Amino acid sequence: MSTYIPKFRRSILVLTGIATLAFAGLTTPAQGTDLGEALAHVNWKGIVGSWVDSETKGERVKIVYAWKFENKLIEVNSTMGDTKGISLMGYNPDSEEVFMMGGNSEGGGNLGKWSMDDEDAVLELSYVRADGEKGEMSLKHHWVNDDTIEVSGTAEEGGESFTLTLVRSK
Repeated sequence: MSTYIPKFRRSILVLTGIATLAFAGLTTPAQGTDLGEALAHVNWKGIVGSWVDSETKGERVKIVYAWKFENKLIEVNSTMGDTKGISLMGYNPDSEEVFMMGGNSEGGGNLGKWSMDDEDAVLELSYVRADGEKGEMSLKHHWVNDDTIEVSGTAEEGGESFTLTLVRSK
């Protein structure tokens, strides 16, 4: 993971997606009328809280998921090194999908959609960096236990794979 971090860091928006993370949108229509019900339906409502990377305990990566509007919209704040990101996760009642959109302190932005792969939440994310470079990533989020999430993916650039373990910050 360490050799990949410099490339991964350049797209903090992807991390915001991780953050944002780690939950639900569904390959089948969401059961429910709002984000809270959609997340509960796929057992991902527990994502709300503070998460840090397991290696540095938050010195490298910190993500906070908080209800902006209870059961309607989650605000995801992330920090990776000196770069800060913010994303919103919401539920589109027309398409019955969970979406993600955000930006970072360097001027980049992202847009994505969540789906489920068995019990894992997958974020398909398109991003653009401040320099105009565009890319796509797929981030799979796997519950290890109530206090641990493993995020894995492959970067479009170079096709390098990575894994990041997040632990709940107490």
